[in-house]
Amino acid sequence: MHRFFASPLDEGRALLSPEESAHAMKVLRMHQGDSCQALMEGEIYAASILETGDQVILALGEKLPSTEPFLHITLYQGLPKGDKMEWICQKCTEAGIAKIVPVLFSRCVTKWEKKDNEKKLPRWQRIMAEAAKQSGRAILPQIAPPVTLKQLCAGLSRHDLSLVPWEDQEGNGIRQQFQGQKDIAIVIGPEGGIDGAEIDQLTAAGAIPVTLGPRIFRTETAGLAAVISLLTLSGDME
Repeated sequence: MHRFFASPLDEGRALLSPEESAHAMKVLRMHQGDSCQALMEGEIYAASILETGDQVILALGEKLPSTEPFLHITLYQGLPKGDKMEWICQKCTEAGIAKIVPVLFSRCVTKWEKKDNEKKLPRWQRIMAEAAKQSGRAILPQIAPPVTLKQLCAGLSRHDLSLVPWEDQEGNGIRQQFQGQKDIAIVIGPEGGIDGAEIDQLTAAGAIPVTLGPRIFRTETAGLAAVISLLTLSGDME
């Protein structure tokens, strides 16, 4: 079933953006009357193509059960090398992440340049949009511009719970810290990890170092492991 992000038009109808319309008409070659699903304002609707053109209009049917998790998880991801961020954006969107914020830790090898705001961020957002549609999400998770450690620490108080999976932490897992909190931050270091001084800053800001077990995850898999662990504990994976 093809899914499209849509905007409300009037009662019983929704409008696709020019980009979504082009994808429906030129790539998927859909026609008037074809069935689809509309992802709109955090809800999923059964729908069909009502009018074609530069902007497709959908006829909305019944509201379908939401696929969104109870938890609102923000992943603060240490900026990784190469195309690893693309994989992180795709897989964490499939899992149920709400937002991803790249973080410029001291051990980040990749340097962020001004032009990356116009080049990398839109690409990552497109990857998340495709992953959201493929996995049946009701919302489009967001990717934010990178922040410094200082900016990250200043914003952690907005969350109900902030967890930092850290390879040097022992005896304190996610299960011990999750008590049903809804708004959760997960902080993941880059390939070189988070150094001790940065951990001190994070804990001073209210973050809690946790272990992900005896095995060490790569930066591109640690966040996904933490997200799935939290969703499992919340009952979302049942």
